[in-house]
Amino acid sequence: MAGRVEGKVAFITGAGIGQGRSHAVRLASEGADIIAVDICAPRSSTLPVPFGQLEELEETQEALNGAVRRGRAELGDIDIVLANAGVMSLGGPLWQMDDTVW
Repeated sequence: MAGRVEGKVAFITGAGIGQGRSHAVRLASEGADIIAVDICAPRSSTLPVPFGQLEELEETQEALNGAVRRGRAELGDIDIVLANAGVMSLGGPLWQMDDTVW
């Protein structure tokens, strides 16, 4: 992956722990800037790459939209979306879900 994500901006859900955190760390180590969201607190304040601002994010569509807006304002347009959040399926296709289910 060396060089393929240099200067790119990645938006990653479920990035606080586990696989999502691993994706964020790997992409950052390869040169990507990361906008990371999760519903849990980070398990460690020590990451192998420097990180920016941590903030509490309510679980609302507007809060998520705000995180994306702030990330884009600081880092630029999003090039990579990694929808990693491990949440249960509520049945039915994604395109039929309303904002509250999403």
